Amino acid sequence: MFYASGGGGNSIDVVALFSGQSTAAVSSAGEALMAMPPAAVISVRATLAMLDGPKREIADGVANDQYVFWLGSGISRERMPDLRDVAKRVLATLQSRIVAGNPDCRFRKALNAVVVLAQPSPDEWGRTDLDQAPVSWPDYEVLAARLVNNYARMLNVTVDGEQADYLLWNVLNAAHVYADPAIEPDAEHLCLAALAIEGVASEMPTANWDNLIERAVRSLAGTQPVLRVVVAPNDVRWNRLRANLYKFHGCAQSALDNEGQFRDLLVARSSQINGWAAQNPVMAPFLINFIVTRPTLMLGLSAQDSNIQGLFAVAQATMAWPWPSHPPAYAFSENALGADQEGLLQNVYHQDYSPANRPHMEVEALVQAYAKPLLLSLYLYVVTAKLKALIGIGAPGLAPIDRDKLHDGLEQARNLVADGISPNAAIVTELFAQFGRALTMLRNGGLSDPVNGTYSPITTEPLHRMPADMTLSGSGVCQFAIASGLIGLGLARGLWTAAKADLADRTSGAVVLNGRSGPAKIYFAASAQAAIRLGTNGLIADNDDAVIIHSHENPPPMPRYPRRAPGRTGLANIREVSMEALMGGGTEVEDLLARFRNQVAL
Repeated sequence: MFYASGGGGNSIDVVALFSGQSTAAVSSAGEALMAMPPAAVISVRATLAMLDGPKREIADGVANDQYVFWLGSGISRERMPDLRDVAKRVLATLQSRIVAGNPDCRFRKALNAVVVLAQPSPDEWGRTDLDQAPVSWPDYEVLAARLVNNYARMLNVTVDGEQADYLLWNVLNAAHVYADPAIEPDAEHLCLAALAIEGVASEMPTANWDNLIERAVRSLAGTQPVLRVVVAPNDVRWNRLRANLYKFHGCAQSALDNEGQFRDLLVARSSQINGWAAQNPVMAPFLINFIVTRPTLMLGLSAQDSNIQGLFAVAQATMAWPWPSHPPAYAFSENALGADQEGLLQNVYHQDYSPANRPHMEVEALVQAYAKPLLLSLYLYVVTAKLKALIGIGAPGLAPIDRDKLHDGLEQARNLVADGISPNAAIVTELFAQFGRALTMLRNGGLSDPVNGTYSPITTEPLHRMPADMTLSGSGVCQFAIASGLIGLGLARGLWTAAKADLADRTSGAVVLNGRSGPAKIYFAASAQAAIRLGTNGLIADNDDAVIIHSHENPPPMPRYPRRAPGRTGLANIREVSMEALMGGGTEVEDLLARFRNQVAL
């Protein structure tokens, strides 16, 4: 709805901060967390270290689609007006509409009521002239700041002769502001969209009016039916999709498109918030069911609104969560737990909440990273976890020591990516475009397109359902995971370095590896058809210095495809590697890496 907090920056090694439930362990963990960078500046790499270490259960819970993502204004704070700006606009607009010389002016009356909510002292009142523009008031900034914590009461102020939502609809012009088509999704929305496409963010209740998540999903998934948006009670009857967004405080775009049906669903006024549960007999029980049955991850949500607190209070009365629970039943993306989050823990764990348990609960629930670095790190964690699972599906006979080496290779590659990125929209957009390019080449031998989406998931299922997907073992994606693990091992051992593909150059491959023999463009092909299409689509030519890593056997030689002018002449420089053949020659990883290295000739 309205907007306030967030993060990205420095790094720290927190891989093994703490484990166990002893008092000494929790005390040590609390001290370690206090020593971490603030949530607003923690780096992606340091956040990943948290997910690998003390917050591993939460990360695995996300990878298994166990968590419900409760989303608040913090995820859109850099795209939408914050509460102080909202307060200033209310003050300035009401003052500008005062009829000079009319002491009974309805706008003067409303402005006076708003100023009263800022609780000015007698001296401040003496310096506040309602006949002058608020920007000239000596205490303008102070009064606006005080209204931040009173925003719902401020918006509940009425103007004589106007609808109850006059301040929201006519003064703030909220529907147009929050549905402005010129506003692009931020990193948080893009990461949520990618997690949704990967099938691990299936339930997302949100108090926000903007449609930035919807735009992010469209930018990554194109016209594919990935996201269901629920605003009105009847919407809950629609078929569920891979991801489901519940806009329980209304939707600005819906209000613009159909004012008669959706204007009254925009929740902001204190009277609406206080009466929300009684006025929403469909949505309220629907959300309570999430709280009762699935763990909660709060992102950018302060939980200060009484209707949200009421939902959690009813849920604990229905069926409280035991503590400890695995994964943790509550997690908050915050720098520190506030009074409202602590109150939620007290409510939902009430049977086990005690002075002895309280420090454990609070340390467990706090994820000290704001949504930007946390969501990007969760994405990297989930994708890596899926690739690890695919190695097991594609090579079930791997010895544990060999499996672990390939897993280490994947983590090495993941960490190098994390070291080179920060959670801003441009970088995240490029990351997902790079990933989508590689996976689209792998599966189809082509490039991503806006209609079908620029992003292609590893799988559309969460981690725990992947073993039941009988299509994975023959899809070529398992061999892609093994090859990625080998490439990561080579990176860790200094056998080669990696550079990203040039997205502006359709012929630059999926990734570029630099070895002793120089750079080579790397392509992946899940099938013979995909490999053929790399040529027919003009993505690779016979004279390229390139490597095609086939998931299955190498296809027979095909006619040459001189789709573009040769960069040089002479013998073909394309090397083709069959992962199926390599694995058939033995799965001991050191030997496998040596044979892989020999065939890619880097």
